[in-house]
Amino acid sequence: MHNTIILTHGWTGSSVFAGLIQRADVWLGEATMVKPDYDTFENAGLVTLNNGLMDRFAAGLNHEHEFSDEHVRVIAERARTVDLSELRSFMDLCGQHRPWLWKDPRLTWTIRVWADLLDLSTTRFVVLTRETTQAWITANLRRHVQSYAFTRAYNGGITQSNIRFLHERGLPYVPLSFEDLLLAPDATLERLNQHLDCHLTMTDLQAVCRLPLGRRSRGLKDFVKAAAIYAKNYGERDGRARLSGRHGSVADAPAAHR
Repeated sequence: MHNTIILTHGWTGSSVFAGLIQRADVWLGEATMVKPDYDTFENAGLVTLNNGLMDRFAAGLNHEHEFSDEHVRVIAERARTVDLSELRSFMDLCGQHRPWLWKDPRLTWTIRVWADLLDLSTTRFVVLTRETTQAWITANLRRHVQSYAFTRAYNGGITQSNIRFLHERGLPYVPLSFEDLLLAPDATLERLNQHLDCHLTMTDLQAVCRLPLGRRSRGLKDFVKAAAIYAKNYGERDGRARLSGRHGSVADAPAAHR
């Protein structure tokens, strides 16, 4: 099986995909990041290094509230001028545990740095997205208060950046959404198996996905609740973010985490 990198924005069900792919005996790291209610399946070492790259070359960037092509470009260019031995040591560690899986939304900003160190011939990419309405509901339910326009622009900008990177490098990838997995699980498993050269089954999916298959994860009640949270917090927002560069700008950005 190939090494796998999931490129994604937030709230895409990427932890379900990572947990699923893990069942093909891939290495997630010496430790993974854990949130209060679920395991993200993100390699803790990778997250630490990505945070370091962003702090060093894009100080002050709040990546959960802001996306810009310029930040992506600057991080890649500045990283070429410094010693990356710490990243190389991490790559050596991963190489001892092939096949491995990386899943961290920060990779949108750092993947061009890692690409110069990776053996891309043994690496496969999954570009993961989510329907805008479903992502907007989930973000607001988790108190990442944001407008629908921001959700659409932020997520779209990240997805375009990830796909542009893969096209620039001539790398094959499979585009998937969380809705693909829920609404068409058999077809989605087949696409993953063909792309990653593995043999995931419905049993594997049912072992990691607690949601019922055959319908979207967020329904009308969730939408109403998310709308109420957004309406209550919209006027109290204490943080503003901008989406700049080729994707334009959005003023009604997410509030700080509550």
